Amino acid sequence: MKRTTVFLDEATTRELHLLAQQEKLPVAALVRDALERYLGGAKRGKGLRLRFVGTGRSGHHDTAERAEEVLWGDLQPHSSARPPQGKRRGGRR
Repeated sequence: MKRTTVFLDEATTRELHLLAQQEKLPVAALVRDALERYLGGAKRGKGLRLRFVGTGRSGHHDTAERAEEVLWGDLQPHSSARPPQGKRRGGRR
């Protein structure tokens, strides 16, 4: 094994030490395990993938052209009254 130095922010360091305490493992063992899992996933092409990509596939091919219709088509206003035009109270704009 080779020794290395890793710089972590305080919150990550605190969480790492708490987890090590809970699991009754050395911090170094947790870091090694996390890196092995991350690198193993990256080798298989899974570690760096954005998991949310493709979740909104609708099967429609014209979504970009119909964006306004899709976004605003079913919008139900809370009230038919329009907000007053002009100055707001408090003098701020």
